[in-house]
Amino acid sequence: GTAAEMGRGDKGASDEELRAKLEETQRRLESTSRELVAALGKLHGSGPSSPVRSRHRKHGSAEIMGMCPCGHIGATCMEHAATSFWRSFVLAYMVRAGVAVFTRGLGLMRGKSPRDVLKLEKLIGENHTHYREDAVRLGLFLGAFTGGYHIVRCNMCNRLGFSPKKAAAVAGAMGGLSSLFLKRKKRRTFALYLMARLAQGAYASQKNNNRFHFWGSHWSHGDVLLFAMSSAQVMYAYVMRPDTLDAGFWNFIVRAGPIDKETLGLIKDQCNGKHVDMRPALAARSVTGAMDAFGPVVGEEVRCVPCQLMHRSTGCPGCTLHMAMSAKDTFRKCFPFYLSIHLVPFAILNAAKALRDPVGTVFKATTATVRSTSFISAFVALYMGTACLSRRIFQRDHRAMYYFAGIIAAQSLLLEKKSRRAELALYLMPRAFDSFASTVIDKKLLPRVPHAELALFCVTAGGLMHLYENEPDTLAGFMRSTIRRFVHRPNAPLPHSASEAMIQAVGDEDSDTDNGSPKAKANAP
Repeated sequence: GTAAEMGRGDKGASDEELRAKLEETQRRLESTSRELVAALGKLHGSGPSSPVRSRHRKHGSAEIMGMCPCGHIGATCMEHAATSFWRSFVLAYMVRAGVAVFTRGLGLMRGKSPRDVLKLEKLIGENHTHYREDAVRLGLFLGAFTGGYHIVRCNMCNRLGFSPKKAAAVAGAMGGLSSLFLKRKKRRTFALYLMARLAQGAYASQKNNNRFHFWGSHWSHGDVLLFAMSSAQVMYAYVMRPDTLDAGFWNFIVRAGPIDKETLGLIKDQCNGKHVDMRPALAARSVTGAMDAFGPVVGEEVRCVPCQLMHRSTGCPGCTLHMAMSAKDTFRKCFPFYLSIHLVPFAILNAAKALRDPVGTVFKATTATVRSTSFISAFVALYMGTACLSRRIFQRDHRAMYYFAGIIAAQSLLLEKKSRRAELALYLMPRAFDSFASTVIDKKLLPRVPHAELALFCVTAGGLMHLYENEPDTLAGFMRSTIRRFVHRPNAPLPHSASEAMIQAVGDEDSDTDNGSPKAKANAP
């Protein structure tokens, strides 16, 4: 019994000693915290009882450590907005210009004189810098959006007493006015893309709260279905209503495909019931077997534009061989473009990671490029094969066939990675919606609304920033990381030169992408 009492006494003494040590440690931490607050007050020119410190105490302990109520640390609101502007401008310009220069360089290396890639006048001469306007517009747009967003949010937090989360929607909507730097067509495309992203995030928010979910939303290939529906409209417009597609996007499809603009015009006129004369097309280029195919119908009404004329880009008499050659040509033409898309943005936005593992970065980009180029090549082959098969079966053309061909060709999306399928579907869907809406408006079924794309952009930008600040997990990973990369960045002093701005812009991605969980990173200021 005596031994047990002694053991309990020793245990009680050790507990008392431990509590005393903990209390002493807590007192030291509190003392250190007070000294740090006093030092920060002197650093920012405010004493212990200054209004700045009182405002910090009002907004919580996080702000006591030098954080502004609107979320940024150290710099003033205007400095923070200014740094956000120039960083976003530099990054956007470098990405757009980098893709163009890299693609141009690959084109020169594959040409007759690969050494031309070493000649600056060939690589970035005045005749080859058509990307400059687009790069400047994109830089001004993203720079003004991030800078404007922070200015509005800071004023709402400091002057009106809003929290950053509650101010996000209004700040995002006001920042959306920066889309005026974009061309109207591009602004409309961006607005529709953001609308699709907002719908995706809003649906995820409702589903997470068990409010509702759509039938079929759990399908494993729902992304392919959405892509197929969008592809049907886009590939129909590619032939029948090219005026409803963005000119740059339509030209990309024409360059990637095996049908030239002249032949597309003949197909469109023939399907619309117009008189089609094949002789000018035949005189312009010799087509194997074409004369025999046209024979008695040259200069007369024809039931369809023969396959031989559509094959003249490859010179293949047979449809099956033409499909294979079309896929091969598309792969050759699109590989440099897709390599630049997969490599350049990552190398610029994640420069430190790319420099740490350059071989791995190039390998991953090349692998992704092969998959993406294989997808677009298979898309072209399936589209051409469907068109040729329809002519062989029905011996005529019909407008609806091009809808169906777009659906069939969309199945090539299965070649892409699962994570990329939804991205491509949401990329194509706004273009399909824009084409359909333009057709309906042209038919006077809907009125034209002035500046509708600007209003839509502001609304969707506000909604996305609200979700980002309040429910970041509802946004797709690509969207969340893009917003974090451009909008929420660590503070840095204003640069003294363009080179310093470039180095600062690409050299700090680790600090805002590698710390904490995805949710914590999304909420980081």
